[in-house]
Amino acid sequence: MSILKVQNLTKTYGKGDTLVKAVDDVSFTVEKKEFIAILGASGSGKSTLLHMIGGVDTPTSGKVLVNDVDIYSLNDESQSHLRRTEVSIIYQFYNLISTLNVKENITLPLDLDKQSIDDAYLQEIIKLLNLENRLKHLPNELSGGEQQRVSIGRALITKPSIILADEPTGNLDSKNSIEVMELLKSANELFDQTIIMVTHDENLAKYANRIITIADGKIISDKVLK
Repeated sequence: MSILKVQNLTKTYGKGDTLVKAVDDVSFTVEKKEFIAILGASGSGKSTLLHMIGGVDTPTSGKVLVNDVDIYSLNDESQSHLRRTEVSIIYQFYNLISTLNVKENITLPLDLDKQSIDDAYLQEIIKLLNLENRLKHLPNELSGGEQQRVSIGRALITKPSIILADEPTGNLDSKNSIEVMELLKSANELFDQTIIMVTHDENLAKYANRIITIADGKIISDKVLK
């Protein structure tokens, strides 16, 4: 079952001789439970593509359908709701709320939508992320790796259709990078969570089960790993 359809997605900047195609007529589909890495060098268009899939950046043309709903046909309020419930984003720099503790940061998306917390699922997430002893700590009392684990928990808590991860290890050392990748892999396998991750690192991309390589805004390969 296709959970995401990207159709002829294009993002351009400038006009005439200064026209730049950051993303150039990209199309692909994603099935439920896939873990996909979008691999490319700096400036290849991979982050722009991810941000358009997440509704953070608006395409020049093309469509993004999440569960067959064209996200760019929605009004602003509906788009915001979709970003909080159907599509979660993990950023490189965590984006935690400094005045909220670990537990409050994880459950924030549910609180914003006035949804009840599934305590059993919350405990599963906390155990997976090894944060049992850090729940009352504020972000500035955590290491970088711990902060990124909190952001993964926040992305998981709404049970979204898709998690988008934008260079999620870019601000971490090699040890914490491996831990974060193993956690994403575990979330994919334990919770059947669909994940699309952007990275420039081929070794990190191998944690995924499918690698889409992008260069100059175009897909140049799409390979399923065995």
